[in-house]
Amino acid sequence: MAVQDDHMIRNIQDVGRLIAKLLLGEQMPAYTLPERKEDYTEADRLFEQIMDLASQGKINEAENTLYAGMVEGDRDYLELALTFYLYLNDMDGDFLDDNGYSREEVLEGMKDLASDWGVTGLDAF
Repeated sequence: MAVQDDHMIRNIQDVGRLIAKLLLGEQMPAYTLPERKEDYTEADRLFEQIMDLASQGKINEAENTLYAGMVEGDRDYLELALTFYLYLNDMDGDFLDDNGYSREEVLEGMKDLASDWGVTGLDAF
C-alpha cells in the first residue's frame, strides 16, 4: 500500500507541476496570503477558508467551498486551487481516509480543474 501511495503522491505532484507550467508559467504553484488581513482579496479569503476547513478534516466541504467561490478565468483562483490540492496531497493518507477523502480524489480534482482551463490529456496520470 505504501508503494502505491508513494506513486500516487508523485503523480499528483507531477500533474500539479504540469498544470502550473502550462497555465501559470511557474514550476510549482504556491499561493500565499498577504501578511496583513486588511490586504486580503476575495481570493485570499477563499484560500484561508478552504485551508482552515481542510486542516480540520472537513475536506469535502473545503472542496465544495472552493468550487463555489472560483472565479472563471482568474489565474489567482487557479493557483489557489492547485495549492489547495497539493496541500491535500501532503496530508497523511490515514488523515485523508479518516475524513472521507482519498488521493484519487485529489488527482481527480486536479484533472477536473485542468479540464476547466482547457488542459486535457492527463489520463496517463
